[in-house]
Amino acid sequence: MGAQVTPAVLRVPALRLPDWQMRLAGLVNDRAGQPFEWGVRDCCLWAADAVLAVTGHDPAAPLRGVYSSALQAGRVLRGTSIEALAEQALGEEIVPALAQAGDVGLVVSDEGPALVVQGGDAWLAQAAVGLAVVRPDAVLRAWRCTCHKQ
Repeated sequence: MGAQVTPAVLRVPALRLPDWQMRLAGLVNDRAGQPFEWGVRDCCLWAADAVLAVTGHDPAAPLRGVYSSALQAGRVLRGTSIEALAEQALGEEIVPALAQAGDVGLVVSDEGPALVVQGGDAWLAQAAVGLAVVRPDAVLRAWRCTCHKQ
């Protein structure tokens, strides 16, 4: 396509909203029957949508509307990785077993690395349609869904 987009995510201090649990549950319910769509409902935007629901901050704002295919997503990620984007947006890594509802994790699927969200009772991944439950031992890395004020 046109000019190469340099991926960037926004990292600002964000605490959980008072109604974050209801907002996260609403997001999970909304995604239940929705199909995967690059640049709308993919793994990165699933994680960013969860962060938005929990904190009111959209770490993927600069990425929205920039890609609509796997090829374009690959171009956006050129020179970085999904893990690097998560680190940049969310900061310090946590032990996956200590993750709480709304936190973001990393798994490696047959298609490659993917971001997942701790839904409270289980880790959830964007699937071809809706969300899929992910085994806890499949989550290799995790980040807290807040960026504390410094």
